[in-house]
Amino acid sequence: MKFQMTIPAITMLLATACTSLNALAGIPASTPFPASDASYGCYRIPATITLPNGEILAFSEGRPSGCADFGNIQIVMKRSTDGGTTWSAQTVVARNGTVQAGNAVPLLDMKDPRYPNGRLFLFYNTGNVSESTLRNGGKGSREQYVVTSVDNGLTWDTPRNITAQTAKMGQAPYNNPAGWRTLAMGPGHGLQHSSGRLIVPGNFTAGPPLAGYADGRAYVFYSDDHGDTFKIGNPASYPGANESTAAELSDTMVMLNSRDQSGVSKRRIVASSADGGQNFATAAPDQNLIDPVCEGSLLNIVWNGKKYLLHANPASTTSRSNLTIRASADDGKTWPYSILITSGASAYSDLTLVDANNVGIIYENGGNGIRFMRLPLNMIIK
Repeated sequence: MKFQMTIPAITMLLATACTSLNALAGIPASTPFPASDASYGCYRIPATITLPNGEILAFSEGRPSGCADFGNIQIVMKRSTDGGTTWSAQTVVARNGTVQAGNAVPLLDMKDPRYPNGRLFLFYNTGNVSESTLRNGGKGSREQYVVTSVDNGLTWDTPRNITAQTAKMGQAPYNNPAGWRTLAMGPGHGLQHSSGRLIVPGNFTAGPPLAGYADGRAYVFYSDDHGDTFKIGNPASYPGANESTAAELSDTMVMLNSRDQSGVSKRRIVASSADGGQNFATAAPDQNLIDPVCEGSLLNIVWNGKKYLLHANPASTTSRSNLTIRASADDGKTWPYSILITSGASAYSDLTLVDANNVGIIYENGGNGIRFMRLPLNMIIK
């Protein structure tokens, strides 16, 4: 579930962003997607991935009519061949007629023997009514699709509807008042586990609406045959866990890191799985990861021969501001390293390893649009 802001709140965030573009002196940020342009009244919900050849893809929702979370929404993409400094012309990679296609989740499969140079997946949601309409028992559908590319996103195959495998929605048109009502994935990059499993974080609501969004849960769906078929993992236990991101820990466990839609904890909700996302141990707020009820990003990396976990989100309990990257050397038990990206307006973000020594972050930056910054890891981990 996205976050709807009032006009005064948006105005305040845009004003703040203009006075605080970048808290890092000497580190430039590029703008893959502006706040708006002649084609789209709003760009939101970024995702990014680094390809085997070092190119970076940036994805965003292009919303022609403005920033509303439901309506004519398409997924657009740009490419950088110079580490995020400049970006290509824009292409549309997913649409759903004149209604919604969003929540881009790029995922790169480098372990499929059929595609030795890698196969790129883009998972996304569609919807012909809003989440709130479905959650309250209205008619309509929310579905999940995937497209793939074997040429680094230059061309894509035909979209494939995978809803029947990735959500407990019954038969088309999938609205089932007694079961899952809404569903979403990501947003942000997916995970290929060291076992080869493809893992896509998601969330759903089931049954009638409950106070504090307690009808919502976070979960993952996964594939052990390189995307030919998918299975649904059991959801994490925390009521109201929403938009999620996943990473592999140093012991091969999978961490699921989610937004607390209830707004009660003002923390990221964390759960771990010992079986690749099929089941999660008890989910709970991470007291070290404050959050204003927003999306966040998690990324496992190896740097200088050591495994680290990176996390990015607006580090505030009161506003979508203070976008911060944190680093952990002990699988998220502690987060001793951090760097402030911007103290101003900042919301959704996604992390990618640009190369052996640099991490990239794509992030919403209020009136400055969707920005991309490449940072040396030694600026974060000291």
